[in-house]
Amino acid sequence: MAGDTLCGWGDKRKVSYFVENAEIIVPHRREQLAFLLDLFPWPHDTGISVLDLGAGFGAITEEILRQYRNAVVTCVDGSREMLSLARERLQSRGEQVRLHFADLAEASWHRGIDGPFDVSVSGLAIHHLTDARKRELYREVSTLLRPGGFFFNNDIVIAPPALKSHFEQLTLHIIQKQDESKRGVARAREQIEVEMREQLRLAGGQHHSHIASLTDQLTWLREAGFSSVDCYWKYLDLAIFGGAKE
Repeated sequence: MAGDTLCGWGDKRKVSYFVENAEIIVPHRREQLAFLLDLFPWPHDTGISVLDLGAGFGAITEEILRQYRNAVVTCVDGSREMLSLARERLQSRGEQVRLHFADLAEASWHRGIDGPFDVSVSGLAIHHLTDARKRELYREVSTLLRPGGFFFNNDIVIAPPALKSHFEQLTLHIIQKQDESKRGVARAREQIEVEMREQLRLAGGQHHSHIASLTDQLTWLREAGFSSVDCYWKYLDLAIFGGAKE
C-alpha cells in the first residue's frame, strides 16, 4: 500500500464502510454539505457548470443537482469502486452528470475535461495528496475556472498541536452521539475507536501524513491566483475554504 495514491479508496471494504457510515463518522456532515451549497452565489435556476474533485459516490453532486436542477457536473475520482457507486446513484440525471476516471495525484487528471467551470468543489479528498501535489492541483483548478469562478474545498486540516488529542476525543464523542442517533444503540467508544483504527490501516498509514495546515493551504490558493481566499466554515479539524479566480 506504500504506493497507493488513493490511500485505500480502491479497497471495496473501505469504500463500503464509508458509504454506509458517512453520516456517522464525519462530524456534522449534513451541516457541511448544506453550507457548501449555501456558498454558491447563483439563483437556483441557473445552469451552472461544476467540477467535483474526488467526487466519491456522488454525495456532493447529488446535493448540487437537487438545488440546481439545470446544472451540469463533471465528477472526477480515481477509485473505480467509488465511480461505480456514483454512476448508480446519479444515473437518473442523465447527461447532467459526466463521470471522469482519473487520479488527482497525477498531473494528467484533467486530460479530456472541458472547462471552463463556474465552480469547483471537493469533499474530504484533497488531503490524501502530498503537499506539493496540493499546490499543483490548486493551480490546475484555477486554469479550469471561468474568471470570477469559485473553488470550495471541504476537507480535513491539521489540528493545533496543543489541542490535537482533545480534538480527537471531541470527534469520537460526536461520532458516538451520531451513531446512537442514527442506529438507536449506544456503542462503547472503544468499539468505535477499533473501527477507526481499521480504516486507517486500510489507508496504508498515509492518511494523516498528508494532512496540511489551513494556513498553508490558504497561502497556496493565493499563490495559485485565487482572491477572496478565506476559511468560511470550521469545526475542529474540518474546514470549508477556498476563493475566487481573479
